[in-house]
Amino acid sequence: MGYQREYGGYGRSKYERQGHTRTDVSGLFGEIPDINGIKNALEKGGINRDAVKPYFARVVDDAGEFPRWSPEKRLANAVTVAAYLVVQRLKTNQVRRILEMARTTELKVRRGGTDIKNDIIRMRYLLAYTVGKATGQSKYPIEAFHSVLDPMLKVLMKDPTKENFERFYDFLQAVVAYHRFFGGRE
Repeated sequence: MGYQREYGGYGRSKYERQGHTRTDVSGLFGEIPDINGIKNALEKGGINRDAVKPYFARVVDDAGEFPRWSPEKRLANAVTVAAYLVVQRLKTNQVRRILEMARTTELKVRRGGTDIKNDIIRMRYLLAYTVGKATGQSKYPIEAFHSVLDPMLKVLMKDPTKENFERFYDFLQAVVAYHRFFGGRE
């Protein structure tokens, strides 16, 4: 056994080296996520990126199917994405322009506007620009967010219906709300 593993160096967090154990997240995520359990574990530092990653990866793999998600699945997926973005340390200001554009498009849809394809295209390239602009540690969380939203925006470009946009916007709002609820930073 090498020095790093034997003495708790590389691969173990300060939290683990102090004798604490990570939370078993298998009961926290799924069809009906334990929202308060997730919040408590995040506050205690008991959830790391690797623990949430398999659940997050499932959402990414399924993102192109979002129009068929039930409201319950949309909520469960939003909770998973929000938790992952918190452990990745996403700051809300990194996606503020996308959120503002989505809100503007939502108001357009609510007022009866049906031509939203250009708005969706703009959201997609602004999201890509935001990822490209990020550097260092701030790049990872925005790349994660992009990996979920981009497949959804692709679907919306092909089928920019009011119903699809409302589902997308509902999901986006839920992610932002739970990101904040879980302690995500501004």
